[in-house]
Amino acid sequence: GGIGHSGDMSRRYIRDVALGGDHTVVLSSNRKDVITFGKGGEGQLGLTSKPWVSAPMRSKVLSSKSPNIAAVCAFKNCSMT
Repeated sequence: GGIGHSGDMSRRYIRDVALGGDHTVVLSSNRKDVITFGKGGEGQLGLTSKPWVSAPMRSKVLSSKSPNIAAVCAFKNCSMT
């Protein structure tokens, strides 16, 4: 199924998923959008001042303007693309 809750995100599919200690990082099939949720107190979601995110949100910090993200990675309280 698609990921996201509104706009053009609703028709995107998952290319990659990474599981951290208490957070999840998802790469959209467009290879640009990175969706995160879970514990974010150490900045691992790429969302400023968000200690906890229960609904998937696009991370501006981890996402890219061009389709060049090959994969996502998560470990303990860290995330990267």
